[in-house]
Amino acid sequence: MSAMLSQANVTMAAILNSTVSDDLLTTASTPTPMEEFQKSYGKVHGYVSNIVCIFGVLSNILNVIVLTRRHMITPTNCILTALAIADFLTMLTYLVYATYFYIATEPKWEANHSQGWMYFILVHNHFIITCHNMAMWFTVSLAVFRYIFVCHHVIGNRLCSLQRAVLTITIIVIATIIVCIPNYFLYKVVKLTEIVPVNVTGYWIVDSDFVKAHDFYKVLIFWFFGVIMKVAPCILLTLLSSMIILTMHQASKRRVRLLQQTRSSDHDVNHEHNRTTWMLVSVVLFFVITEMPQGILAMISGLNDHFFQEIYSNLGDVLDLLVLLNSAVNFILYCIMSQQFRDTFKNLFVLNWMCQRQQYGKVNGHQNGITQYTTVKTEVTML
Repeated sequence: MSAMLSQANVTMAAILNSTVSDDLLTTASTPTPMEEFQKSYGKVHGYVSNIVCIFGVLSNILNVIVLTRRHMITPTNCILTALAIADFLTMLTYLVYATYFYIATEPKWEANHSQGWMYFILVHNHFIITCHNMAMWFTVSLAVFRYIFVCHHVIGNRLCSLQRAVLTITIIVIATIIVCIPNYFLYKVVKLTEIVPVNVTGYWIVDSDFVKAHDFYKVLIFWFFGVIMKVAPCILLTLLSSMIILTMHQASKRRVRLLQQTRSSDHDVNHEHNRTTWMLVSVVLFFVITEMPQGILAMISGLNDHFFQEIYSNLGDVLDLLVLLNSAVNFILYCIMSQQFRDTFKNLFVLNWMCQRQQYGKVNGHQNGITQYTTVKTEVTML
């Protein structure tokens, strides 16, 4: 179990554990199909992940701008804003990591990495694990808030207040930082001359002295972060989503029976409420789809070290890409499924830009003796 993965970020742990080991200089055997796949995809992973990260960084900035407008501030949008910030930070550091490790150089000890870059990789790994775990529990809290609001609507407005949303976010941030502290003792940066019996230069990352002295520590961290902290939230999110969908289905049936007695405005409000709920359920389910496979594969790896070496570690780049896609997709879901988000986005960026162009034309028109009239569309509150 010495090569067990200990982080949510698969790729770096697999790189560090597979390239700096007791058999570092042994003759390489014939590559397996999975190793061939990892080698082939590794050549393009940096470029693919950079495209996803650039889109994700920009889209999450837009998410924060739109969701923090005065008329958009609600308990749900407060959690979505925290989720966007966590996703933004995750993708920002991964962008630098992928550019250096997969484009500028290679994720191999032979590349003669500098001490500064190795410390950056180490800090990046801890930082991205912390941010991603925050995003995971923000998603769980989002599902809990929506479950209470949909399934227990009478007490939902009282329990899911803005103050409680802010308190929830604060608790998640503090608790995640504390829970992730054990990760910080896993690795250290050393000179290659200390671990490789050949004349080389550069630095690399290896297991810390504490890990070497306590064999159980790495296995414990792997099971906690690699399995429990992935599988348990995914199971919880699946159950909450199922109950929300079931409740909406039952409410839809009742609404159909009472449709003739329902006013049109009430119908429109219910329709927008349902679209919002489906959007949030989509955010949750997409998270489950991208995270659950990692938890299942990690669980199998915990029971079979050969499976980790042959399958799991070679899928590290792909699993990283799934995490990045999950961090970048929310903006698309908001635009597709939320009328209020689309309207606010258009008012902020499209219409304001058009108004500026019109105002510029108006000024020029006055200068040429021509009077032009413009209209300004203001933001509409849709609470």
